Amino acid sequence: MAVKGSKALVTVMALGTFVVVLDNTIMNVSITALVKDLGTTVSGVQTAIALNALMMAAFVLMGGKMADIIGMKRTFFAGAVIYIIGSLLASFSNSLPVFILGWCAIQGFGAAMMLPNVNTIIRANVAGKARAQAYGLMAGINAVATAVGPIIGGFLTTFFSWRWAFRLEVFILLFVLFSRSVVPKDVLTKVRPKLDTVGVAWQAAAMIFLVLGTLAISDYGLLIAKQPLKIGSFEFEPLGLSIVPFLWGIGLFCLSRFAKWERASMATKRNVLIDLRLFKIKNFTRGLSVRFLQVALIAGTTFSVPLYLQVTFGLSAFRTGFILLGLTAGLLTTALGGARRGLNYLPKQKVEWGFLTCVFGLLVMMVTMIVIKDPWWLLPGLFIYGAGLGLIASQIVNLVMSAVDPKQTAEASGITSTLETLGSSVGTAIIGTVLVVSLTNGIGRLVSNSAVFSDADKAQITNHLSKSVEVVSTNVVSGQIKQSGENKNEVISIYDQARKNAFIITLLFMAVVAAASYGLSKGLPAAKVSEVAA
Repeated sequence: MAVKGSKALVTVMALGTFVVVLDNTIMNVSITALVKDLGTTVSGVQTAIALNALMMAAFVLMGGKMADIIGMKRTFFAGAVIYIIGSLLASFSNSLPVFILGWCAIQGFGAAMMLPNVNTIIRANVAGKARAQAYGLMAGINAVATAVGPIIGGFLTTFFSWRWAFRLEVFILLFVLFSRSVVPKDVLTKVRPKLDTVGVAWQAAAMIFLVLGTLAISDYGLLIAKQPLKIGSFEFEPLGLSIVPFLWGIGLFCLSRFAKWERASMATKRNVLIDLRLFKIKNFTRGLSVRFLQVALIAGTTFSVPLYLQVTFGLSAFRTGFILLGLTAGLLTTALGGARRGLNYLPKQKVEWGFLTCVFGLLVMMVTMIVIKDPWWLLPGLFIYGAGLGLIASQIVNLVMSAVDPKQTAEASGITSTLETLGSSVGTAIIGTVLVVSLTNGIGRLVSNSAVFSDADKAQITNHLSKSVEVVSTNVVSGQIKQSGENKNEVISIYDQARKNAFIITLLFMAVVAAASYGLSKGLPAAKVSEVAA
């Protein structure tokens, strides 16, 4: 069963989610314009992008808990108001600090209040098959936002200004605010919990350092430092180690202190941020793991495929976005249809089939990269891969949220949103690392086997590879080579081949992750749709 007007309610929630997901992709094609308008550098804009993700990862758990304190509806719409303020400030900013304040600090905090309460509101007001369909719709909306973000961002930046991307988000959220009456009023208990501020501090610090460490992999290396961390005149590179293990170490320490504080608070019956006993629910933790890997796969795809299209074929962000619509079409087909069709099959079975379909789609894309040079031929593989992701998305959130007691929905939703944010960051960082390492090793192997270079040239190239390798286009490589003649042609040929192989290896790595996820999904509960809905 469902409340009257549940379709309108789900539509409003979908629009709120659409804005947040759209925001995560829409700025990636506007970096050059941001550098020019804000008088900053590419690294400055990249820092802003990272800080935006950090704010959500740090406070999304608190956003879920606020549903128990002031109500899920009030928290969601308060987050929407905060988000609008941040978007407006970012759209009128003329310097990087003001842009970071608006986009990362204010808007990111608003998103952290909105995201976890989407699942909470749907769980509380939609039931039965309608709830499964609602989660399928949410997955489809996420896919659309991910795919059209680069198209919208490229269009607005090219013909108007990147500032209108933020203003577009404002218009959508104003409509959401005007439609708030479709969401039923909050029903709060007489005795409401208080916010666990100490727990928030430890948890936020843990997420900040863990995500910072993950994002730093591509620039500083996983274990051995590619370059030292520089803060003014101070350089941090102890024993030649990367900053990443140290950031992770601090993050894990904060996480352990958070867990210790929460256990002590429960023992003394103080307010807690989350009930750690949730992690003892096998179906919940297994479902979270599957959801984490699914989000990581999506993030890895939306990072690696556009990069492949742009550096290999020189496609614009606009044309790249159109090819990515193949992924969206597949995802929408099964995300929306997976919840309505095949009701005789277990949700768990659909998740398993989804991961197997992902493996097949990735293999098709690999073969396409090897055999065909036309980028448009990636569409079939992207469609198959997207169909697999959509089939998983149509079931997994419902399985995760249905594994806990309804009274624990707010906390479970906050945990789920936190893991999704981490999954997105980790997916992008790990896939980026696999790509760069594969490229570096590939160049090194091809240079070593080359009959054109002298031993001195090979040693020089190997020494350069140990410091820095970037994924760039052939034109950029050609412009950076000081040599001419046969040596230059050999360098370009080697880089082109190594870059192609690196993308194929990256897809193979993702296929292995999808196959491992298939094995993990076998441990999901074998419950029917009616049992999950109950």
